[in-house]
Amino acid sequence: MHHGRDERPVVTHSEPVSISRETTFERDLDAKRDRAQLSRILTQLCEQLAADLARKGYASRTVGIKLRFEGFRTVTRDQTLPEAVQSAEELVHAARLCLKRVDFDARLRLMGVRAGSLVRQG
Repeated sequence: MHHGRDERPVVTHSEPVSISRETTFERDLDAKRDRAQLSRILTQLCEQLAADLARKGYASRTVGIKLRFEGFRTVTRDQTLPEAVQSAEELVHAARLCLKRVDFDARLRLMGVRAGSLVRQG
C-alpha cells in the first residue's frame, strides 16, 4: 500500500527550461496580405522575450516559433544557434529562419516565440 510519502527534500526553486511569448490575433491573418503586420508582431514578441531574458539573466541557444492556423493546426519550428543570444535583433533573425521552413497554407490565428536551451548570463 502506498501512503504518498516522499523523503526527498522539497525543491522550491528550479531553473526554467524555456521562456516564451505568444499572442492570439483578433482576426485570423493572411501570411501574404498581412505580412507587414505579422512582421511587426514578430518583432514585438522578440522584444518582449529579449526583455524577459535580460531581466531573468539568461541567453538562449535555441529559438523556436509556434504558429496556430485556422482550424487549430499548430506548427512549431526550432533553430539551434552556434552561440547563445539575448538581443531582440538576434531573436528576430533566428525566428525568421524558422518561419522560412513553414508552409503557410492557411490563415494564422496565433504566433509565439520561444527561447530554449537557456544559459545563465554573467
